[in-house]
Amino acid sequence: MTLFALLRSVFTLTIGVGLWMAGQALAAGGTDPARFRLTPALLDRMNALEAELKHSGTADKQGDDDDEADAESVQDIARKLDAQPRIRAALARHKLTSTEYATAMLAALHAGMYLAVEKAADPRAAAAMTPEQRANIEVMRVRRKK
Repeated sequence: MTLFALLRSVFTLTIGVGLWMAGQALAAGGTDPARFRLTPALLDRMNALEAELKHSGTADKQGDDDDEADAESVQDIARKLDAQPRIRAALARHKLTSTEYATAMLAALHAGMYLAVEKAADPRAAAAMTPEQRANIEVMRVRRKK
């Protein structure tokens, strides 16, 4: 197997996992990250939120929760965020809901995964993306260049 063939297989698997995650989020009654459109302003608010939580130490405490591995949907993630008063308050200060943040986080993760393996992209994987996913990739590409 050539290096290119290996990279293509990894890329196809990565996209497949990303699409599966989006499908799981939708099937569990959450907002569909594959249909969520990221904007630079939203990403700026998310970055500000993450910086605030990191500065306050809340982000580190959040990672101590072993239940995070059980989050399977946008609603599961949102429920875990809402259960933490400091995070819930920080979300409100940045004009974000827990559901919006969880959905945007998964949409950004998917776009970032694509960008990480883009050079080995199988054209069929890109063709299977929603218009929102393609737009999110472009938003993330522009941010990465800055």
